[in-house]
Amino acid sequence: MYRFTEDCYIGIPEIDQEHLKLFQLTNETIESMKQPCTDKPALAQYLLSGLKEYTLTHLSHEETYMENINDPELPKQKKEHAKFIEKVNSYSLENCTNENAEQIMQDLCSFLIRWLYHHILSSDIMIGKFSSNTKADKKKNLEEALTFSAKYYTGIPFVDEEHKKLFDIIREAYQLIEDQLLHDKYDKIIKILNELKEYTEFHFKNEEDYMESIHYTGLEVQRKAHTVFVDRLVEVTYTDLNKIDENQEEYLHELLDFLLTWLSNHILKLDRQIPFDKSK
Repeated sequence: MYRFTEDCYIGIPEIDQEHLKLFQLTNETIESMKQPCTDKPALAQYLLSGLKEYTLTHLSHEETYMENINDPELPKQKKEHAKFIEKVNSYSLENCTNENAEQIMQDLCSFLIRWLYHHILSSDIMIGKFSSNTKADKKKNLEEALTFSAKYYTGIPFVDEEHKKLFDIIREAYQLIEDQLLHDKYDKIIKILNELKEYTEFHFKNEEDYMESIHYTGLEVQRKAHTVFVDRLVEVTYTDLNKIDENQEEYLHELLDFLLTWLSNHILKLDRQIPFDKSK
């Protein structure tokens, strides 16, 4: 069964409820396919139609919400949604039989949840972050977010120290934006991104090793969340290089918003739940 974990809540009730419903529908689909049935291909087609219908409805609601708040990320979201819909539509039940129907639907549900989880943590979490408040308000909010305050403490010394280091690296990027005397910031941006990626991977490994050593039940949820973040950094470092060079300051602002939002959300909702074992 797939779990809708705390880090999946983006703070927009109507969207959160639809995300939760998609997880529930997916789990219900898997359970339904396990039940005795004389015509599993027909059942699979019925369940697939229901999943597709609700997914399309949700994506439409999400895009309408973003349009209503003039979210500049809407074109990016539409592209991601279109690719996802194309992939789902490519799943064919033509060769579906009573023997393989359950596996076919299991594969589809697995793809759906993997995509949805990654999409929520890398894209949906940013809905509304670029459209609200004045420029001055955004600057003030960003400066506050860059402060590693007591609310982020997990009580695990090495985790807190490494989180603070991540905040320091992101702060360095923010200072780079504010440096009006430095016109071509491309090389420095790449340096910071590489440093962030390397240190993030180092931190995640330490954190996961610790969780494994104390037999923490939330380890797999953490690993999935970590993968999403690293994938995004890889995408930024190796895919978005032209975008970085074309509009450096705008790109850095968007990147900082994502990094801070994800890191804050992850620490507050997941990392603070990790117990401290003094013997480790």
